[in-house]
Amino acid sequence: MTARPARPKGAPAGASLVEQLAASADGVEAIVAFHIADAKLHAAWIRPGSGYTAGAITQSLREVYKTSQVHARRLDFLSPSPLLDQGAADLSDPLITLEMPGRVIVLRRVHSHVVAVSFDSTVPLGFVRYHAARIASTLRPELPPESITPPSGVPAVSAPPPTVNVVSKPEPQQEEHEEPARTLAFPASGSVVVRSSRPAPRGTKAEIDRATKLLAYLDAHAPDPHVVRLRVSLRAGIKPIALDHPESLGADAMVLVETAAEDILGIDRAELRSKL
Repeated sequence: MTARPARPKGAPAGASLVEQLAASADGVEAIVAFHIADAKLHAAWIRPGSGYTAGAITQSLREVYKTSQVHARRLDFLSPSPLLDQGAADLSDPLITLEMPGRVIVLRRVHSHVVAVSFDSTVPLGFVRYHAARIASTLRPELPPESITPPSGVPAVSAPPPTVNVVSKPEPQQEEHEEPARTLAFPASGSVVVRSSRPAPRGTKAEIDRATKLLAYLDAHAPDPHVVRLRVSLRAGIKPIALDHPESLGADAMVLVETAAEDILGIDRAELRSKL
């Protein structure tokens, strides 16, 4: 069991942990800890008179962090010497420093949350980074452990509910006035199209191998890898379970999977195949 962090020196007795941390460093304007999935606040402190609230900024801070995650992976993917094998966690959990007129904000991921600490712009940058790291480290035991699913109250990704067709009773006026019978006109025998019941041709061994490598590459390199197969399924119109068995996919489905991967990674087909 992790020990609860001690109250920082110089902090007022009876104050919450974030209030104590804010009082322990000069120039702190705000401390906000929120869930990365839905920006739900876990803890927050805003300096009085700052002009904004924690609820007003958490969604924007989450978007900043999520966008940085995507582009950190994309830049590594385009790099001639990818770093993923050496430190995948560093790329998926980047440390972000926002320097703006008037303030500096540092965002750092802790478990399934992001801790954002805002300082006055007059505070030296080295001081900012040191205390932001210390504050995040102190809050770590207080934050729930890593979880893929959002906190309670946030619906998980699931299939859409089935559509229910409701047939209403006809009004009395409609029953009294029946429409005249209509004659059904069938097309001539020469215009009837008989569709083949033969299944789509299976992919070749080379295509199956490429699809297997492609899905493995997406699992390792795509943004939000825990939902990347669902994204491929939605874009390609293929059931998620079929992606677990590439050998069962037809040749046409192979092309759809490859096209979906290009869209997700933001690269063309030639570059994608060079990575496999």
